[in-house]
Amino acid sequence: MEKFQFNERRSGGERRTRPTSPFTLPSLLGSRRHFRRKEDARKFFYVDMYSKSTAALIFSTMTLSIVDAFLTLKLVGENVTEVNPVMGFFLNMGPLQFIMVKWLMTAFGLVTLLILKNHYLWGGRFRIAGVLFILPFLYLILVSYEIMMVLNL
Repeated sequence: MEKFQFNERRSGGERRTRPTSPFTLPSLLGSRRHFRRKEDARKFFYVDMYSKSTAALIFSTMTLSIVDAFLTLKLVGENVTEVNPVMGFFLNMGPLQFIMVKWLMTAFGLVTLLILKNHYLWGGRFRIAGVLFILPFLYLILVSYEIMMVLNL
């Protein structure tokens, strides 16, 4: 049996010793949608391309958050008090400040959840992506409650 001849083509340097820069062309365009190896399924990994369903969850959460902001302004105008002290502080600054801070805080939280969506909590029993799935439903309940309040005023 003939011995197989193998020519080493690698440069000798280990490319995985440093993380890939986020400013390279492949990083800016995105290429990773999910983990690559089966054993990586339970490890924390980042992706840079997201599914249409994830985008829909983010969009619906942001939309419901803005609807919540306008309904809150309507209710406060009818002498209903804001329960959240942080948002109450910004509400006292004015309606534009309130809406902008509400939008920025929601957007920051969603981006953070989006980045960490593949991270597991509580010993691997719960993935953060579940929060992205639950948030629109929680906002839908809140907005429905506020609409009922507006209609009963």
